[in-house]
Amino acid sequence: MTGLAGLLACLIEAARGHIIPAPAAFPGYPSITDAMDDLFAAARDFEVIPTISLADHLWTHATPLHSGAVSSSLRRLRAAGHIGPGFLLLYAADIRSPLLYLPQRQPLRVRDGIEMAGQTSGGPFLALVLCDVAPDGRPQAVKACAIPIYHARRLVPVGSDLDRDVLRALEHLQETLDAYGIDCTIRRVEPFSGQAPSRFTLSLPALGRSIPTIHLAIADETHASHAATGGPTDFIVTAANWRDGTLIRWLEKTLLQS
Repeated sequence: MTGLAGLLACLIEAARGHIIPAPAAFPGYPSITDAMDDLFAAARDFEVIPTISLADHLWTHATPLHSGAVSSSLRRLRAAGHIGPGFLLLYAADIRSPLLYLPQRQPLRVRDGIEMAGQTSGGPFLALVLCDVAPDGRPQAVKACAIPIYHARRLVPVGSDLDRDVLRALEHLQETLDAYGIDCTIRRVEPFSGQAPSRFTLSLPALGRSIPTIHLAIADETHASHAATGGPTDFIVTAANWRDGTLIRWLEKTLLQS
């Protein structure tokens, strides 16, 4: 991934967006506003240029680009002797480069196009857009990267449609275990690259397992044999063993033996 995509992946991880906590610890779903607020708070610990926090030049909706707030902020930055971009951090329903489709908004055109991480058939996405001021003083969206996410209120990065299917099943399992008083935390193992097999863990401390974590890797059939080399792996999920229910049966057997 490029620097922009890597920054977005690190920002999601810093905001703990790659974790679906146990329902008992955090009952209910966060709103998209809560999720974006967490990302903005995490941005305070990143520097866009030395001594300048990313959060000082980051907006979580597109309006400031059109209202002049972005260009005014960048002009103030340059007046203080600093050269640096601004950023938009946006939830997108769909992407067709160079257009970023925002919910209930006009599409945002990105001058140099949008880099895509992952291989999903569609959204939603989280996008980081680099902004600058054109020579005529107008603000412009220069380039962007987008990472597919699980859904609007769970910003877990996904690399494929299969990732989303598996996460839905794991969330259902999490809710079932919660009904029996068992905490289960789902975590995407970072860093997210959009190309390597996806890795998720299920943490189940209450079951008293000698190793209270289940490690899953998700890979296409051609790379399944290599998926175990990237870290601890208890089960490799492929499209074939997902369709025939092997994963679900394996999880049931594993949990019953715990």
